[in-house]
Amino acid sequence: MKIIDFCVIILLFLITLITYYAANSIVFILIQIFICITICIYTYVLKNNARIDKLTSLYNRKYFDYILSDKLKRLRSRANLALLICDIDNFKLINDTYGHVTGDAVLAELADILKANIRKSDTVYRYGGEEFAIIMPNTNCNEAEVVAMRIKKAVEKHYFKTNVTVTVSVGVAVTDYKVSAVDIVIKADKALYIAKKQKNTVVCLQM
Repeated sequence: MKIIDFCVIILLFLITLITYYAANSIVFILIQIFICITICIYTYVLKNNARIDKLTSLYNRKYFDYILSDKLKRLRSRANLALLICDIDNFKLINDTYGHVTGDAVLAELADILKANIRKSDTVYRYGGEEFAIIMPNTNCNEAEVVAMRIKKAVEKHYFKTNVTVTVSVGVAVTDYKVSAVDIVIKADKALYIAKKQKNTVVCLQM
């Protein structure tokens, strides 16, 4: 049973109790408290679900846009922020050859690889289609390349359940001053474009 469904059942149960014990003020107050707690949990779950991509269980593009803009606004002088965009090589060919079910399975497995190979301070997002984004606070170009190379090698070595060979290209943009989210995404896209010319490579560009 989903948490949302469980919360709805609890709310209905508590409302029934209120009706039954309305004459008892202490019980009434306790039930009201439980209702408030349940509503808070319900609201939190709804908000969290709105941030999550269902296929990969990663944060979605909408939440990525919000977090990236927020982190760039808060960027302190002499601090670095890196944006990594990871793209599956020849993903259209995978879909055309093996079907979209296999393609979806590859995306889900890749999401797990990404989560396993980033640092605690980093956050990974389903950016769109076969692209994933990682926001990396306090990270210079060399440090970002280390993480990107680790991801690239992990994908190469991973045995996908669908028995499909998968590689990724990675573009990284790094800034040490406040820029717009659009600007750093454009820079990361440019780095990814360069990386994909050779495929299965990593390119980092400093802003």
